[in-house]
Amino acid sequence: MSNKSLIIRRIVIFCVLAFLPLIIVTPLLNMYYGELIFVSEKAAAGSYVFGLLGMMSPAAANLLTRLITKEGMKNSFLALDLKGKGRYYTAAILTVPAEGLLGIILFCVFFMNGMSLTVIFPAEGLADKSATLLFQISYSVVVFFPAFGEEFGWRGYLMPKLCEVMSKPAAVVVGGVIWGLWHAPLTISGHNFGVDYPLYPWLGILLMCIICVAENAFLTLLTESTGSVFPASFYHMVNNNCAIPTIIGIFGSEAAIAVADNIPSIQAALMILFIPLAIVGTVSFVLLMRKGRVRENSI
Repeated sequence: MSNKSLIIRRIVIFCVLAFLPLIIVTPLLNMYYGELIFVSEKAAAGSYVFGLLGMMSPAAANLLTRLITKEGMKNSFLALDLKGKGRYYTAAILTVPAEGLLGIILFCVFFMNGMSLTVIFPAEGLADKSATLLFQISYSVVVFFPAFGEEFGWRGYLMPKLCEVMSKPAAVVVGGVIWGLWHAPLTISGHNFGVDYPLYPWLGILLMCIICVAENAFLTLLTESTGSVFPASFYHMVNNNCAIPTIIGIFGSEAAIAVADNIPSIQAALMILFIPLAIVGTVSFVLLMRKGRVRENSI
């Protein structure tokens, strides 16, 4: 078997192992609860636990694929070396709040109908609110293990393999689409966007793939630049816990939160999530290509 054929075989085995748990378990949970788990109030606790456990399936797929194909643990991206790489760890933690700030600006522009910023985000209790956000960020960095489950799989295994069989731009797109499709059983069950939107669930699956391509560029940049999946894990967990709706919930007035709660998830994603992600993804993509050219010129 040629080296390229072996890599493709490993990619296929990894994807099958990463996808199967969600494909099998998600419908079973929907049947058990008698409704879609991510829109069911009675399934709230179960869906939360399932979500955390589901995030571990890419890590398990990484380890099992290495075992099945006798690859061993080489190039596992488990280094934790901050020397000269601190800026990437800083970017991993602070990019989400930066995206949130831009998202808040877009939220005010698109949805608040000229309401003043002092009404939308009152100054009262600002110190306590800031402390709450700081705690959320710190907590996400400390308790990053669920996100590590995904990053050890997607960025620690799939992306390096894809980069060996196709160009870097193609790998970023293909890897992002695979990651987005992995979410499909969850998206069908109401995760991220709910179920009350046009072209459900196909539009939600498409949007998830687009989101994952943009985030894949940034997370791949972090992983390649540090030789580690840890900064990507930090960003991933901070993003899960401190996304734009969370920031609005912490700093927004009751009137602002009421508006946010009534915005359909798909509309919110299109209006206040995609623009920050597009900026981060585009910049990351350009930096990835530039780093690749520099590496080629130095050989």
